[in-house]
Amino acid sequence: MVASTQKLPPISKGSKVHKRPLTRQQQPSSSKSRIIYVSSSSPFVSVVKRVRKRLDKASVGASGPGKKVPLSARIEAMKKADGTAGDGSEVVVIGTGKAVEKVLRVASWFSDEKDCRVELVTKTVGTVDDIVAKGDDGMGDDGMGDESRVRKMSCLEATIRPR
Repeated sequence: MVASTQKLPPISKGSKVHKRPLTRQQQPSSSKSRIIYVSSSSPFVSVVKRVRKRLDKASVGASGPGKKVPLSARIEAMKKADGTAGDGSEVVVIGTGKAVEKVLRVASWFSDEKDCRVELVTKTVGTVDDIVAKGDDGMGDDGMGDESRVRKMSCLEATIRPR
């Protein structure tokens, strides 16, 4: 059975919508975070470099060779050592709304790389909007005060792993 979505009711005349920031997972204080949030204004090359840097750091920690060894050599060393591609060394790139296109471009870039594997997952996330009524007393024309409502947004999650 397909779940139907209901359209949000219209806001009263003269009211304004204030969008709150999206709620995100708490980032650890260390630089070992595997999640990269992307906005529509994030530079493409910058995101690619951040993903590559985190994949490189995870590979160095898992295999042991120094920084000067290329990523493909480190991955081969890990495969020979234990037969797997590493111990969960993956990077997750997440974008919502207009940033979905940017995440898709990054995923496409890494799917063309011979040493990376990419998985895409689509999601729907809820975000809260505040409806602020006009007037000094906080009451709108219909006698209603300020209110909040949940709006649904599309989200794309790309998981990038070394082969």
